[in-house]
Amino acid sequence: MPVSELQLAANRVNAAKCTGPRTEEGKKRSSQNARRHGLTAQTTVMTEEDRVHHDAFVADMISGLAPVGFEETFLATSAAEEAWRLHGIRAHLNNLVSIGHHDGTGDLYETGHQEIHTALTAATVLRDNAPQIALISLYEQRTLRAWEKYRGQLRALQAERKAQQAEQLEQARLLSQLSKIRHLPYDPAADGFVFSTAEIDRYTELYHRRRLSGLEDLTYVERNKLCELRFAPKAA
Repeated sequence: MPVSELQLAANRVNAAKCTGPRTEEGKKRSSQNARRHGLTAQTTVMTEEDRVHHDAFVADMISGLAPVGFEETFLATSAAEEAWRLHGIRAHLNNLVSIGHHDGTGDLYETGHQEIHTALTAATVLRDNAPQIALISLYEQRTLRAWEKYRGQLRALQAERKAQQAEQLEQARLLSQLSKIRHLPYDPAADGFVFSTAEIDRYTELYHRRRLSGLEDLTYVERNKLCELRFAPKAA
């Protein structure tokens, strides 16, 4: 439905009033927009120091998982975020145990031995905070399962993509060779392939080299009656 002239005029008036935050408090709230996650566009709150480590950790893990496309990137990002959360959960548990050295728990013991004193303090904290520790452990188990799930789904998706790519590359190789036999030019894009001619040629060369070396055929050695050299151990 077309917008009326009256509505357009009202929109212009409202837009003129929206000049952005003017107070320091408003500007501070607005600055949170700069903290949106680069991949998910979701706003997260953490210290600047934590954000630097978080972003580097997530970026490195995503790079190692090597996703291709939106769906793989989503799964890789999810796995990386769960891995970061696992680190946080374990840090919380360690911090909980260390509280005993600052809240007076450690003052209950006078052992005269630093390691024994530390062990008793940690044991007391664990005993007195069993419900909280059990809850943290539950979160850790759920987070670990989530990480395994995302990573497993990503690996399955990548395996499917690579299998499809390998099949298409093999089809492109056959069509390319057919064109060469007929002394005709070959355009992979005309057959719906995304591979360049150079990529197909490199694959074709590797294919024939692997065939010649027997890597593509497990019965190559038997069919050609080849044998491996074996050296008998020297007599003592």
